[in-house]
Amino acid sequence: ENSSPLGVGEDEVVIFFVHGSMGHMQQFEHQILYCVSKGWTVVAFDAYGCGESPKPHDWDAYSHEEQFEDLKAVYSMYKGRRNFLVGHSYGSSMSLQLCAAMGGDGCIPGLVLIGPGFGPSHFPSKSVKIFRNPVILLQLLAPLLRRGFIQRALHRETLERKTVEHQRLVERIAAKQGSNAMHICKSFYTQMEWVIPETIQKVDADVVLVVGEGDKMLPPHNAACLADLLRTQRPQRETELFVLNNSSHQVMQELPNDVNKLLDAFVVRTLKTRRV
Repeated sequence: ENSSPLGVGEDEVVIFFVHGSMGHMQQFEHQILYCVSKGWTVVAFDAYGCGESPKPHDWDAYSHEEQFEDLKAVYSMYKGRRNFLVGHSYGSSMSLQLCAAMGGDGCIPGLVLIGPGFGPSHFPSKSVKIFRNPVILLQLLAPLLRRGFIQRALHRETLERKTVEHQRLVERIAAKQGSNAMHICKSFYTQMEWVIPETIQKVDADVVLVVGEGDKMLPPHNAACLADLLRTQRPQRETELFVLNNSSHQVMQELPNDVNKLLDAFVVRTLKTRRV
């Protein structure tokens, strides 16, 4: 979805949202609405096989190469003069790879990485290896996999459903997880490629990392390692890490106001200090 047409002025700001593995753009709904209220152009999309996008039985369609080419095509089509990438989970890895690949255009001054990971810290993991099993077995395991994701992706206070918002979030995530087809999950997870240090050193942008303190999918230690790597390999660029309490992997949904404030402050500051 593109909130407004391009070409509204030379100071145009475009915010790209890149969801995680088998995720969907609605996971960013609070951030999207906030960015639109700020007058920034927003570009969000469902990757092939995710959300409302087509879901054919085509193994190659879900390869890292095809997924990354789609992301580059979306960026090239909708980019403005100053572009920010907001990635969640595997989408953070894809955002780092995109920034490195597009480094020559000088139009990406900043990245916001939510619940991030990178090659040495995460891949391959036990949760990914399970998708090497036959599709028919994965279909039988689907309810168990769904429950496991919810338990790892949400903070214990959210799972206790102490508020109406918590109740709605748990129900929405459970419903969405149940809609993921196992033939796509198998194709996607067995072909995914997390960003590696050699690529990270080519990222010419300021970076903010945001992670929930209770994240069991990609624990805060992973984000801290990535932040250290970014600082070491790109000392000329700013890198900040924020660990938010009472949240987990879906921190942007559990604490939308906190994440919005961090996003706002980062974009405004970066626009002032880095001119394109």
